[in-house]
Amino acid sequence: MKRISIEPSFAIWRRAARVLLQQGVEPSQIEWVESEGKAGAPGVLATESAFATAGASETGIAPPPAFATPAIPRELLSWLKTAACFRAPDRWALLYRVLWRWTRGERNVLDLDDPDGALLDRRIRTIERETEDLLTLTLFRRRDPSMEAPEFVGWYEPHHDLLERAAERFAKRTGNSTWMLATPHGAVFWNGMLLRIDRPLVAECEQAAPVLEVNAMTGEAITSTPTEALWLAYYCSTFNAQPSPVPLRYWRRPPAGPPLPAHLARERSRLGAQSAAVTVPPMPPIEYSAVTPPLREPTGPLATCRRCALWRNAKQAVAGAGPAPAAIMVIGEQPGEHENQHGEPFTGPAGQLLDTVLARAGLEREALYLTYAVKHYKWETLDQQRVHRTPVWREVEACQYWLEKELARVAPRVIVALGATALQTLTGPHVNLSEYLGQTIAHDGRLIVPTWHPSYALGMADATLRDDMVATIAAAFSRAAALAGDSALPEGEHVRDRPVAQR
Repeated sequence: MKRISIEPSFAIWRRAARVLLQQGVEPSQIEWVESEGKAGAPGVLATESAFATAGASETGIAPPPAFATPAIPRELLSWLKTAACFRAPDRWALLYRVLWRWTRGERNVLDLDDPDGALLDRRIRTIERETEDLLTLTLFRRRDPSMEAPEFVGWYEPHHDLLERAAERFAKRTGNSTWMLATPHGAVFWNGMLLRIDRPLVAECEQAAPVLEVNAMTGEAITSTPTEALWLAYYCSTFNAQPSPVPLRYWRRPPAGPPLPAHLARERSRLGAQSAAVTVPPMPPIEYSAVTPPLREPTGPLATCRRCALWRNAKQAVAGAGPAPAAIMVIGEQPGEHENQHGEPFTGPAGQLLDTVLARAGLEREALYLTYAVKHYKWETLDQQRVHRTPVWREVEACQYWLEKELARVAPRVIVALGATALQTLTGPHVNLSEYLGQTIAHDGRLIVPTWHPSYALGMADATLRDDMVATIAAAFSRAAALAGDSALPEGEHVRDRPVAQR
């Protein structure tokens, strides 16, 4: 039995696992032990040299022959890296066991019917959910301007090792604003260009945790300056942060403070944005791998579509409804539970709110063509109830065949995109809804008016923000009606280039 002591880091485990695979060491012969020191290159090199010399002196058995490991797909490494964030005594053993079986040709190790595959899938889902919680529930506060960087500070207490995973996503969306995100197991610093992650010793964490007072850092928080309002509004839009009260464990130091003035800041930052249409950059090419199978070609009508796996759990495909041609086409994300049962688009709670919005905008449902980017309902069971799950890009791409057929048949003058999925279906997954709210997009010969999805407004706990979102949706439909009825606006006119990189 080999006792392998490593730092709790996926990069270090990956280097150790590569040596073990080349030596042909089976998972049952390894005991993974996490050390309590700081991660670093010297520890990795020492571990690898120990693997190279271990064998006869410890076990009395000659080292196994070297094994040429096959290339590991990028998706599999990504899944293993995500599962490595799950804090459990057997996390490194599970990852090595999955990797060992996959390199030995057992491709079914990734199936949900396999015990290892099912456990890996559960841990990946747990990490993905907690990562979304961290991104949406973390509250940053602005420090006193007289203090040195960082300008913003945040605190979060995750159950698992999410610091590095979440820090990369924060850094991509916060520009050159300096910030620090602290957790009980370390902190990450962003200076506008580089990320620095500090992980203290375990003994330091245990000793420092009870010393912090409840009111620590509260004197540094500034709550009503225009700069903070704009920054927090951008953060709220980018990460879909909920302004409703947050559980205490998500925000202990400093306290949450007043509700975010997101709607006021958003209005100030977008004054004059509706005067002209903007363009979006082209979508980069998509690369496929051996893990991602190619799309199936359509073999019949929509009701028999098998281009992705969503049809297995949905009752039926929900096709679009409305006149063809139509001046305005409305695209949502996917059917809900009510639409899945009855087969008609926008007939559930979101559809009822949509009728209210259309009435405020002076439009009639019968004059619009209503459809979805994804035609099957995607859901999962939570507490014995079906809950909506956002489709992944692979599923969105599979349904683009049917949407393009609808676009060609309906030939709309204006398209209202409800939510991020609908907008990205038309423009590509690199386009963020928050950057184009309140504007008109000219893309691929079409005029697109992006806005919130009615179901997102229904989920808002704060009544003021919910009413503000409904007003924003109604304004988008009013804008679409004006564009559809403006015969003096030929295609391509009043369009100014405004790449996302310069916004």
